[in-house]
Amino acid sequence: MTQDYKNFLNMDRRKFLQTAGVAGVSAMGLGACALPSGFRIEQQPLIQPMVEKSKDGMLDTQVSAQYGSFNLGGQNVYLRCYNGRPVGNTLDFRAGDTVRLKLTNNMPFIGDFDLCTSVDGIENSPRGFNITNMHVHGLHVSPKQPSDDILIWIDNEKSYQYIYDIPPNHPPGTYFYHAHVHGSTAMQVASGMSGCMIVRGELDDIPAIKAAKEVVLMIQTQRFDEKGLCESFSLLNNEDKTFINGQLNPVIRIKKGEVQRWRLCNASHMMPFDLKIASYRYTTTMPMTLLCRDGNPLKATKEIEQIRMVPGNRADILVKGFDPGVYFLSGGDAAGTIATVIVEDDEVPDMTLYAGDLPQVPDLTDIPESEVTYGRRLEFDFAYGTHPKFTINDKPFSCDDPWEIPLNSVEEWEVYNHTAYPHPFHIHVNPFQVVSGGNVDPGTWMDTLEFPAFERIKFRTRFLDFTGEFVFHCHNLMHEDMGMMQAVTVFDPKENKKA
Repeated sequence: MTQDYKNFLNMDRRKFLQTAGVAGVSAMGLGACALPSGFRIEQQPLIQPMVEKSKDGMLDTQVSAQYGSFNLGGQNVYLRCYNGRPVGNTLDFRAGDTVRLKLTNNMPFIGDFDLCTSVDGIENSPRGFNITNMHVHGLHVSPKQPSDDILIWIDNEKSYQYIYDIPPNHPPGTYFYHAHVHGSTAMQVASGMSGCMIVRGELDDIPAIKAAKEVVLMIQTQRFDEKGLCESFSLLNNEDKTFINGQLNPVIRIKKGEVQRWRLCNASHMMPFDLKIASYRYTTTMPMTLLCRDGNPLKATKEIEQIRMVPGNRADILVKGFDPGVYFLSGGDAAGTIATVIVEDDEVPDMTLYAGDLPQVPDLTDIPESEVTYGRRLEFDFAYGTHPKFTINDKPFSCDDPWEIPLNSVEEWEVYNHTAYPHPFHIHVNPFQVVSGGNVDPGTWMDTLEFPAFERIKFRTRFLDFTGEFVFHCHNLMHEDMGMMQAVTVFDPKENKKA
């Protein structure tokens, strides 16, 4: 441990605050740490969102969609949010539980709204910014009311009681909830309307994993103008600040020898992140142990130095404190440093960093080609014209044109990107197994996967357990609001009717 690092840890509060000013502490003067000129470390440690846990198989919660006044990165803002806070509460429950979520729209009325309209340029345009609903991203639950139906909307001063029955064999991992009314999704998520969901299962009972301190990192990209408001769709395209749990560059502390479980969630409306924990100039990198992608456990742990997370992705990782010092959680070239990690030299018993096989979920077995019953080709593109739209198979989203898929069918999809933009593909209800593409290992189970410009991905998926209508779409939510979404209806052939 360097003397400069010791001085940093031992800095008294008065000197710290004198150096910090309003937003944080200048990192100049740390000497051997060789930090960049002007870099600032926020004085506040990372704050965890409030947690609501299930009891006796039930989690009953109330969520208020409203405007809230708070401070983000040194600026007072007035933004759409949940329960008056920059990030929603963490909902913590086990597979087999029931989650009751009552959503109330307390945002002011700003105009009439209709989800489905044949008026050209209206159905796939930003609109209805104070109309809302709820999507439980990644959960394998029914898409019908009162569960994960994203085709309903909740008017101002109205409430809706969602009920999610979590299957007993649901994959354990990190998920999240967010607003999902077509036309207002990007605006509301870019204001901060999202929160973490944790599904617990057999993986959480492994002693070495259970012993790890859990840290939720909700990565958000709230957008606002100089007045602290987000009322213009044009604001959303700015590559601006990145927040974690509503904080700008918070400090995460970990002791030497300590193991923490980080639950990472990219809740940005548009920004991808290449996450790495490294010293300045990347002379030293802290390894990460990957457990789950998008809530789906790997077959075995995997040591990584970096993980790419596009909007909608989640990852469960183990981090162990090794060499004491100051590190940075980098989000990549565009985002830069999004958190400061301090490995402290406190003496603690050396904790076991779990490495090995992980409990598997029956529904996530490999899908061989011989199991595939149908194949589809999807083309993501951009349509120019009087009302430019993002399209799938040459069509912008329509409520009236769902694809029909039989229950228990197994399909292989090839998804082509014909645009100069990368697109994060996301499908509701059922995860998929990657065959090729997408910068992840073949065989990985995901529900959100990036495919770069002018490239393709191929995956296979099983349409299990649930009938009803749901969607897949680009999880750059501005693209989704402008038409890059498609509805599907899963029906039971035995009932000889569409569900």
